[in-house]
Amino acid sequence: MADDWFDLPERPPRLADCRPYGVRGGLAQPDPQVERDLAEALSPGVRFPDPRGTWIRLVNGGGPADDPFRASNAADCALAVLSTWHGEPATAAPRLPEYDRIGRPALTGERGSVHRIEQWVGQRLQYLGQGRHAYPIIARRLLDAGHGASAVIVVRWPGGGSHAWNAVNSGGEVIWIDAQRGHMSVEPPYTTVTGVFCVILDRRGRPR
Repeated sequence: MADDWFDLPERPPRLADCRPYGVRGGLAQPDPQVERDLAEALSPGVRFPDPRGTWIRLVNGGGPADDPFRASNAADCALAVLSTWHGEPATAAPRLPEYDRIGRPALTGERGSVHRIEQWVGQRLQYLGQGRHAYPIIARRLLDAGHGASAVIVVRWPGGGSHAWNAVNSGGEVIWIDAQRGHMSVEPPYTTVTGVFCVILDRRGRPR
């Protein structure tokens, strides 16, 4: 019996095949060198790579410091983490460069990103509560789901806007991951948030 979501017929499509490339509010093609760097940081075909390794820092290339359009691609970063977690390395695509009337980078997020997350994972995001009080629920479900379980988390900021990131069960420990910023931690990094929404999947892609 297949033991991994990506071995099953109902696996998601390859991330590179279902992105909104080149459309207003969409994404630009990833840099091939960034993709090579990520692939070289991982053993071929490895599933559930150690999130303490260098790969988390490579998912979003040089990050927002290197490219302002990597500061507004959080949804694709979260999906790239899931793809890489399941043995199919994928770097995040930057936002398609767009500018305001005076030439400043428009740093709005990808249009329709929540819907694309739900389409790709095959599940709806669930509302889990307000602020940091939702995180223990996520951690408990990930632990109950076992090694290889993963989550896509979407939080709302008090001042408006939202952010997407991940958490995984790595060997019985919950690791919180923000690949857009190249960051991982053993504690949730964002406590000053309002609504928390989440999809939690076991290693075979089943909702938990």
